[in-house]
Amino acid sequence: MRFRLRGASYIAVLVASASAARAQEADLARSATPANSALTAVADGSFLPLTLSPRVGSTQVFAFGSGGYDSLRASPLVDAAAEARIWGPIAVRAQTTYSADTRRMRPSLGGRAQLLRQEKHGVDGALTVFFKTEGFTETEGEIETFASFGRRFEQLSVMADLVYGQDPEGNERDGEIRAAAFHQHRWLAYGIDSRARFALGAQHGRAATTEPVFDFQAGPVATAAAGPAAIFAEIGPSAFQMDHSPTHVGVAALVGLGAAY
Repeated sequence: MRFRLRGASYIAVLVASASAARAQEADLARSATPANSALTAVADGSFLPLTLSPRVGSTQVFAFGSGGYDSLRASPLVDAAAEARIWGPIAVRAQTTYSADTRRMRPSLGGRAQLLRQEKHGVDGALTVFFKTEGFTETEGEIETFASFGRRFEQLSVMADLVYGQDPEGNERDGEIRAAAFHQHRWLAYGIDSRARFALGAQHGRAATTEPVFDFQAGPVATAAAGPAAIFAEIGPSAFQMDHSPTHVGVAALVGLGAAY
């Protein structure tokens, strides 16, 4: 009996020692490899040009700017955004986008809240509400609501947005579906990013002549992170259709720089 007790004690000591050694090695590895905010933002999909990430608040603040060209509209592509966490999974986001339809920059301001987290609910989910103006000096605009969902499968991430937008007068109503999937390997993430937008119901006023009833943009996207900075690029088909007109197809390409802290 005494031999059995001693043997069990020796085994317990060995198991405890091995566990402590593994924990110490993990602590040393974590201290030798500090957290990188840019890599975290890349893993969250924060630098995707088209799809809005369902992860909110993983970094304190991030920002990016991008530029490119759309051959279909013979128009530049200009976009910039900055997002800052204000408390927990709640953040504010300011951005501006060049609209080829109105030929002007359209700024927007919104609030974001992550309501579902994969670690607890099995899926990430966020709600975002933007107010987008017609320009920097105009007070008119539209309200856009994003319902964003996503999930990680080890190194593969998939996410999608359901979007509804409407101006206060109801002259313009549209819906969007945005989706992305990407694989991350160390400092590099690569995959596909897409957006499809549809007019909902009849358009009235200026929207009836300037806004397309359908437009689409997609393509392979790649993002690389180094230190606090990241660079990303996307190229692929673009398409749009005006009311009672055929669909036109072209190519859109862009490149951007971002940073996270």
